[in-house]
Amino acid sequence: MIDLGFDLAGRVDPRMRTGLWQSAVASVAEVATYALAYVVLESVLSGQRVEHIPWIAAGAILLAVLVGWFFKARAGLNNFASTYSLVCDVRMRLLEHLRRLPMGFWASRRAGAVSSMLTDEFALYTEIATHVWGMTIAQATFPAVLLVLLAIVDWRLAIVAAALVPLALRAVPWSHRLLDRASARLAKVHEESVGTLVEYVQGIETLREYGAVGSQHQALEASQRDLEKEMMRTELAPAPAILMYAFLVHFGFALVVAIGGWLVAEDGLSPLTLVLFLVVGLRFFGSLADLSLFLAEARFASRTLRRLRTVVSTEAQHDVEVGNSPVDASLSVSGVRFAYEEGRPVIDGVDAEFRPGTLTALVGPSGSGKTTLAMLLPRLWDADEGTITLGGVDVRDLPLRELQSHISVVFQDVVLFQGTVEENIRLARPGATRAEVVAAAKAARADEFIATLPLGYDTLLGEGAEDLSGGQRQRLSIARALLKDAPILILDEATSAVDPYNERLIQEALARLVKGRTVIVIAHRLATIQHADQILVLDGGRVVERGTHDDLRAEDGLYERLWVRHQEAARWRL
Repeated sequence: MIDLGFDLAGRVDPRMRTGLWQSAVASVAEVATYALAYVVLESVLSGQRVEHIPWIAAGAILLAVLVGWFFKARAGLNNFASTYSLVCDVRMRLLEHLRRLPMGFWASRRAGAVSSMLTDEFALYTEIATHVWGMTIAQATFPAVLLVLLAIVDWRLAIVAAALVPLALRAVPWSHRLLDRASARLAKVHEESVGTLVEYVQGIETLREYGAVGSQHQALEASQRDLEKEMMRTELAPAPAILMYAFLVHFGFALVVAIGGWLVAEDGLSPLTLVLFLVVGLRFFGSLADLSLFLAEARFASRTLRRLRTVVSTEAQHDVEVGNSPVDASLSVSGVRFAYEEGRPVIDGVDAEFRPGTLTALVGPSGSGKTTLAMLLPRLWDADEGTITLGGVDVRDLPLRELQSHISVVFQDVVLFQGTVEENIRLARPGATRAEVVAAAKAARADEFIATLPLGYDTLLGEGAEDLSGGQRQRLSIARALLKDAPILILDEATSAVDPYNERLIQEALARLVKGRTVIVIAHRLATIQHADQILVLDGGRVVERGTHDDLRAEDGLYERLWVRHQEAARWRL
C-alpha cells in the first residue's frame, strides 16, 4: 500500500477516484491495441485470408489509441488537480497546527530544521504525490489487464508468467525497510546540516567581525560532505531489493521461454502461439519492471510523512471556544512552577499580583527566571503547576485570542516581517485605518524616520528589516503595541542596546504606552525602575524579595547587591 499522506488533508477529493478509474480505462485501451495486433499477426502468420482484417484492425487500433489518450489525459488532469489540492490542504493544516503548538515545541528545535521540513522536504513530497501517484496506479493496472490477454492466448503460460510476480513483489516492502532505515539516518544528518547552514548565513556578520569565517566554513563544508555521503547511502540503500525484484521479473520471462519451448516440443503448443505470447509477454514483464521504479520513488515521501505526522501528533496548546470575560486587567500568579523539557524548574512556586494602573519590575541575576515568568502570563508556555488568572479568570479558561487581545509584549529583540512598514505596524490590529497607524507611529516617535523612507509607510521592508537601525525597529514595535492598545503591557527593557538618541525617543514613546495599563517590565538597568510600584526580585526561579526600590535597598539583600553592582558599572570608564 502506497502511503502518500492524504489522511493529513482531512478529506478525500472525488476527482482522485475519477482519475483512478480513468487511468484504469486508459490501461485497458492500451491492452486492447496489443489484443488487436495479436489478432492480425495470428491471421497473417497462420495463412488465413485477411483481405479486410488489417484495415478493420488498424481502424480499431487507432480508435483504442485515441480512447487511451483521452482517458490518460483526463486521468492526468484529475490526478494532478486532486493531489495538488490535497497537498495544499496538508500544508495549510500543518501550518494551522504549528500555530497552535506550545512554545516548547519551537524551543526544542532548530529553526533551520523546521524550515527545511516545510520547504525542501515538503517540495519533494509534493513532487512525488502529484506525479508518481497516478503513474503508479496506471502501471499497476496495465500488467494486470495484460495478464488477462496472456491467459486468453495460453492459460498455462500465463500461470507461469504470473507465478513469480508475488515473490517479486515481496521485494518491494524489503526495499521500503532498507530505505526507511537509511532515511532515518539521513533525516538526522540533513537536519544538522541545514541548521548549520542557516546559523552560518545568519551569523556571517559576526563571523567576519571575529575573523572566524574560515573555521566555521570548514565546519559547514564538513557537514555538507556528511550530508552528501548520507544521501548517496540512502539512494543506494534499496538497491539489493530492487535488483532482486528485477532478477525475479526477468527470470520469469526466461521461465516462460523455457516452458513455452518445452510445450511446443512435447505438448503440441503452436510455435505461432508461443511467438505471439512472447511478444505480448515482453510488454508484460517490462511494465512490471517500470512499476518497481514508481513504487520505490513513492516511498521517498515516507520520510517527510513520518516527520509531518510527528508534528501533527504533537499535542496542541489547550484552547477553549468561549469563556468568562475578565473583570479587569489584573494578573494573579499563585504557586506557579515551570520547567523546560522536564528539566530543573525554572519557575519554582512563584506567587505575585499585578494590579491595573501599576508598574511591576522583574529583576534578578541572569537565569533567575524573569523572562520565563513574563512569558507564562500570555501563555507562550503553560505552567506545569499553579494558576495564573486574568481579571479573576484562569488564563487556560480563556480563548487564546481573547487572552492575547488583553496583552501586548514589546520584546528587546524585535521581529519584523517582509512587507510594508504599514503592514508591520497593522499586524497588531489588522482592521486599523491608515490614520490610526500613523497616529500610533507618531506616538512611538517613529513617524519622523518613516517619512524619510523612499515610499514612507508603503516602503517594503526586507527580511528581518535589516535596512533599519535597532532603534528604528524598536520604535516600530512600540507603534505596533500602541495600535493594539491592550490593557496589559509586558516590556523587555527596550533601550538596553540602543544609542542615547534612540534611547530618549524610545523612553518618550514608552511613557505614552504605559499610561493607565498593567505594566510588567523585565529590568536590566535598575536605574530605570526606581519608581516602580512593585519590584519582584527573582533568584533560582523564586521570588526572594519584593517591595519598592527604597524598601528593598533598606533590606540589604540581593536587590541591594545588584544595585551596588549596577552603580559600579555605571561609573566604569575606559
